[in-house]
Amino acid sequence: MKLINIKGDTYYIKGGTNTGVIRLDNNNCLIIDPGRYGIKQRKMIELLKENNMVIKYIINTHEHGDHYEGSSNLKKLNNNIQILSSSEAKIFIDNPNKFADYTVGGKANKFLKFKESSEESHATKVDDIIEEGKIVLNNRKFEIIKLSGHTEGSIGILTDDKILFVGDLFVGSQMLKKFDLLLLYDVKEYLNSVNKIKDIDFEYMVLGHDKEIYSKIDSQGIINNHISAVNNYVNQVKDLLKSPITIDNILKNIIINNNLSCNYTEYHYFRSSIVSIISYLCDLNQIDYSIELGEVLYYSKKE
Repeated sequence: MKLINIKGDTYYIKGGTNTGVIRLDNNNCLIIDPGRYGIKQRKMIELLKENNMVIKYIINTHEHGDHYEGSSNLKKLNNNIQILSSSEAKIFIDNPNKFADYTVGGKANKFLKFKESSEESHATKVDDIIEEGKIVLNNRKFEIIKLSGHTEGSIGILTDDKILFVGDLFVGSQMLKKFDLLLLYDVKEYLNSVNKIKDIDFEYMVLGHDKEIYSKIDSQGIINNHISAVNNYVNQVKDLLKSPITIDNILKNIIINNNLSCNYTEYHYFRSSIVSIISYLCDLNQIDYSIELGEVLYYSKKE
């Protein structure tokens, strides 16, 4: 584990989930997305101690366990740490079973791989809510940016070194090639959030899951690739909606036509994204539905 300096007092630690580190006054620091619950957090504390830093704040970019779960472990090791998130993310972080239930549309079962994240020993409680706008932590200025779409509670954090942490708004180019059906809660909000990046004054951008960091210039290609990926699946769904079809049959066609592989959990992630695309097209008044022989069928409206 290494503490990598990006610029000034802004660092990050590479991992399955990248963790941001910002040095504050009096040897305190802010952590962004501590990752999964495990040995990583103890190693993180030791690494920061070697660099004369003690964690005072944690900001979780959104309500997925691979980003926030380690917060509870760090809090066990140092009860003075303050955990922060958006109000929407707090609901799921404080009640991890709710995300599992949301994913399947009812009470979740043991087949979901992230069910273990809901264990009592991993429980995390958010101490305070942060909202979009400028905040000050230990005399250090930050800008919180609402980046909903991947999840409802997603936020970005811009440091005064002009380093932007975006959580899972984007995935790395290699990951996008393999997994281009993105996990989306709200398609319209996601596209708005992606385009919002164009207008933010930053020098480097850190993704939640990528080995590289990206300059402002590099971000334009990332933005375009993610918009193309979303539009690709929106258009595929629209083609399937030329004839009445169920959501599950839309998903079946999408998986087969794009040669997508998935486990039980990933299947439900894919399904969640398809439901979000249907809602997006419904909001655009492009589709309608009927109920026939016990099935809900969606179809495109005739022009």
